[in-house]
Amino acid sequence: MGRSKLDGAIDASTRKCLKQGRLRVSNGAGLLARFGNTVFSIGAVAMMVTVVLGVYRLPDSIPVETMIEAGSVISDSEVPAIAQVAHWHEVATSEAGKIQFNSQVRHFANRFNTDLQLARLIYDISTDEEIDPELVFRVIRTESRFVTDCVGKVGEIGLMQVRYGTALTVDRGATRKKLYDPAYNVRIGIRHLKDHLHYYRGDLRLALLAYNRGRGRVNELLGMGMDPANGYARRVLDTRL
Repeated sequence: MGRSKLDGAIDASTRKCLKQGRLRVSNGAGLLARFGNTVFSIGAVAMMVTVVLGVYRLPDSIPVETMIEAGSVISDSEVPAIAQVAHWHEVATSEAGKIQFNSQVRHFANRFNTDLQLARLIYDISTDEEIDPELVFRVIRTESRFVTDCVGKVGEIGLMQVRYGTALTVDRGATRKKLYDPAYNVRIGIRHLKDHLHYYRGDLRLALLAYNRGRGRVNELLGMGMDPANGYARRVLDTRL
């Protein structure tokens, strides 16, 4: 098969795979099927990029990437081919990122025995807030066992068991109704925990104790020379999963 026919066949095959292999988080069986299609898509894209980068040469037989790095002048006739290779690389990188993201979501959903949609929400917000998703999953497991409408003995609400008064310190527009929204609850809870982490200069144990007991009580006990530990931080950090 000639090179142009080979490139055409690869391009057609890859487009078909990319069209069919979009990965979405849904239920277990559907996710696994889509994951398999996407893996195949990435393989096809990678193969295509490898073929193009491996066989495409400028007239003097110097690889395209070498010419670009060297700052050589590329003729107008070469620009479309180079742009196409860059596009394929961008597509492959994007799809690989989606696979990695969804792999992490499945990992946490399985470990913490929760559904994929909720795991995706928690993971997405955690990464957006730049906090370790593992920590957030552990806090939620300890606080509510992933029950979105959980209500505590003294009025704690939702996944991260946030009190209304606490929420107001993070968001002046907070309402009790909003705290029943999983996404809002997780974000408020994370920001409250991050505030403790900042206050205690990254001391995770003290931050967790303050999240559970209140910063005032923790500081009071510390000021009296007492250990504020009540078992909460240990339950969060040492939970066997």
